[in-house]
Amino acid sequence: MTIHNDFEIAPLLWYKIGGKVKYLLDCKSREDILEAVNFIKEKHIEKVFICGQGSNLIFTDEYFDGAVIQISADENNPNNIQINDRSEVEVFAGISLDEVIKFAFSYNLIGLEWAGGLPGTVGAAVRGNVGAYGGEIKDVLVSVDVLDFSAENPVVKTLYKDDLQFEYRSSLVKTNRQMIVLTARFDLHKADDAGMEAASDVYQKRIQQRKDNHPLEYPNCGSVFKNIREKEKIEKVISIFPDLSENVERKWYGKVAVASLIEKLGLKGFRIGDAQISEKHALFIVNLGHAKAKDVLQIIETVQQKFQEKFGFKLEVEVEIVK
Repeated sequence: MTIHNDFEIAPLLWYKIGGKVKYLLDCKSREDILEAVNFIKEKHIEKVFICGQGSNLIFTDEYFDGAVIQISADENNPNNIQINDRSEVEVFAGISLDEVIKFAFSYNLIGLEWAGGLPGTVGAAVRGNVGAYGGEIKDVLVSVDVLDFSAENPVVKTLYKDDLQFEYRSSLVKTNRQMIVLTARFDLHKADDAGMEAASDVYQKRIQQRKDNHPLEYPNCGSVFKNIREKEKIEKVISIFPDLSENVERKWYGKVAVASLIEKLGLKGFRIGDAQISEKHALFIVNLGHAKAKDVLQIIETVQQKFQEKFGFKLEVEVEIVK
């Protein structure tokens, strides 16, 4: 573990936005994470946040008077990703999700190809039940080892899928906030040549779709808002925009794509300072160069207010805001 004091967090994050943190604890192994938690206990640090690649985070501009545990991986450690004796793919939390897909392909294993191009680590993917194109991480997860540091003496626990209380973009690890994913195990499926070719096509297609449709040319924090999935809210939207009904059934996996509604409300391109709702994809708020967190949060508030006025409900935020 490496300790950084009064660390400027912005360069570490995809968004390039955020103030200083009192302690950044850089962890690249299970042992580092255990050491970081011991450091937190010894220093009696109450404010703690767990961070992977920081691809779906907004850190505010204010000083974070606590510790951020940043988990990445030593690429030279062969034990970070392997096939265990139960034929599961076992992965250290700091490994990128994309590396897991590539590793699985090398063993003719499929099941995660829908996540092609998704940024983030395995630990963050489990914590937020990451998903795209109808797939979710819970669909292939078997179990995780977590470090529970809620008590005086931290303890490592194995939790199975049903223990993790998965919901849309959430899990027990996210709501508990005193658990850290150490290792995850995935049940992927052996494929023949035809199956591998099909999975590879899906993987490449997802990567290309992100390049074509997402504003990757600017710093961003991924999808800012959750798509609408509650029946009564969907019915309300369709009552106002009946032309979206077919897309809900055939294109959006039973949800309403919020980007289409932001566009219909005339907010695409809306800008405050150097923060702007992307002209390329309205679910993204991009950093045009020197955006501040306060600018982004003001845009979020504006969008939520417009939704409340138009549809009678508040739009849920998917990005995590760290104060």
